[in-house]
Amino acid sequence: MRGQGKPAAAAAEPAEAGKARPPIQPKAGPVPPQHGATDPHQGMNPHQGMNPHAAMGKEKGPPQEVTPSGDTNAETLAELKLAVPAEWKKGNPRSAMRLAEFTIPGPGGDAELVVFRFAGGAGGVQANVDRWKTQFQPPEGKTIDDMTTVTEREVAGLKVTLVDVKGRYVASVMPGADAAHDEADYRMLAAIIEGSGDPFFLKTVGPAKTLEVWDEAHDALLGSLSTSP
Repeated sequence: MRGQGKPAAAAAEPAEAGKARPPIQPKAGPVPPQHGATDPHQGMNPHQGMNPHAAMGKEKGPPQEVTPSGDTNAETLAELKLAVPAEWKKGNPRSAMRLAEFTIPGPGGDAELVVFRFAGGAGGVQANVDRWKTQFQPPEGKTIDDMTTVTEREVAGLKVTLVDVKGRYVASVMPGADAAHDEADYRMLAAIIEGSGDPFFLKTVGPAKTLEVWDEAHDALLGSLSTSP
């Protein structure tokens, strides 16, 4: 795929994932906050030692063959408007930091789109790009820069920076949590949308095989962006 706030309900993410690291043995007590983190919930560790998918409140769905129909559902999140593929199932946000979340079916198993917004923006564009890259490990013989593409576009007066990363997904389940993801052949399509107050973050993460099916639909989603007056 090509292209590239008053906290409300906004894979992790400028705020939820923090820096990726491998799982370690659970230990008693809360984990101290990490200096320089952008997550207002940093230091909270309710998921310590848990299975990553259980900690996020859902299990990944099984592989299924899907043919995108091209149909969309109109969504308005704060003042941001976007057209989401009809096959993507909207769920209830599992965190106060999430504006919305959608489950994306496909042949590699479910992927997920989460929309965030943070007061102050949760750091600059480059800081978020650098953090997202730490959430993946490249295949042998490659660097993470080899596996990352950053593109920019303008849509309806909004600047959209899209970060496309592939590799082994190893992000922490939550900031300060010992549990971490460990998913081979994963992909992230993370868009930073600027131009209407605090930026929006659209973070899509899941099996690369699933997101490949939705490349054109994801590009169309970004092309549908606009803001209400």
